[in-house]
Amino acid sequence: MDVFNNDEAGYLAWHKEHPNSFVLNRFGGTNPAFNVLHRSNCVFLWREKDEGKRTVVEKWCSATENELAQQADSNLGPQMWKRCGICFRTATRNNTDLIPSAVSETTTLDSIEQLWISGEPAVWLGSGEKEWKTRVRSILEKDIPEVPPQWMDFELRLPQEKLYRKDLDNLLTPLLESARDAGWTERGFKQLGSVTAYKVAVTDISKAGALVKWHPEPPHCNHQRAGILIEVPLTKLDADTVKWALYDKSYELFQLRPEVRFPPLCPMSIDILVTIDNAQQRKSIQALMKPCIDGLEPILGHPDNLLPEPREVISRRLAPQDEMVMSLNFHVWGGDSNRVAVLISRLEDTIEYD
Repeated sequence: MDVFNNDEAGYLAWHKEHPNSFVLNRFGGTNPAFNVLHRSNCVFLWREKDEGKRTVVEKWCSATENELAQQADSNLGPQMWKRCGICFRTATRNNTDLIPSAVSETTTLDSIEQLWISGEPAVWLGSGEKEWKTRVRSILEKDIPEVPPQWMDFELRLPQEKLYRKDLDNLLTPLLESARDAGWTERGFKQLGSVTAYKVAVTDISKAGALVKWHPEPPHCNHQRAGILIEVPLTKLDADTVKWALYDKSYELFQLRPEVRFPPLCPMSIDILVTIDNAQQRKSIQALMKPCIDGLEPILGHPDNLLPEPREVISRRLAPQDEMVMSLNFHVWGGDSNRVAVLISRLEDTIEYD
């Protein structure tokens, strides 16, 4: 077994010599979710944001799984580590029939219409965004709904190695802006009250793309699953007020129950409901999405596992590990008061298409 701690060059050289091996991320402590055994080609080990600092977290490396398992049992304890639920997953779902054969074919299913856009989805301000938006807009312009949708749903199919590199909210921004520019929604997204989205992996790059569904009516939400619920009143609906109201509440919860904070590399789903006391004063769903997610950092966790700090002393930009959000449901509705409620749940598995 080889150990690398703050030795990026040595770690990368080892990988070059052992392309099909095993790596254990060793955080230590008593939470098994922080000590995870991976295959050496696991997407979690090669996130772009970790470049140059991959061995800040100590890496145990071996050509055999058994050696690392024995070392983990001996040094950490049999219940103090786990295997990665992604790269060690043995079963995958095969369902290529869901991919429409025509690029701009529209199908009506009980007032739900859908449209397929092929090509790898790009993120906001990222490489290929301009070309992706041009493609999306050109396809959407051919099928403008007669009634502006109140609910849009996006299934984003990404190459397997990119699944945990692209944030859902940043993937949604080019799509929403393209829908607006194509004439699907008004400026400010006044009629759009719900956006739902999830990421899936494809092993064949030709099957990457976005499946867009739209609905003339809002969804009926009836969540039964368990999770962490965070709810706060809002004095105003600007981005800073929303972000810091959620941050303060999330930090308070972390202080009371630090164990509810999600560990690194934990896939999750988020449901967000923003209620506005004046239904006529619609707030842009796009403008609210990022501050709502950023404010959850004390519970979502940080990519570098930085511990939360009180708002008055924090000096860095908020950076939750939102690349691990596989499913996002976001709603802006009218009600009797301004408030935001968030349900965060652990997602044990992801869908993969061959």
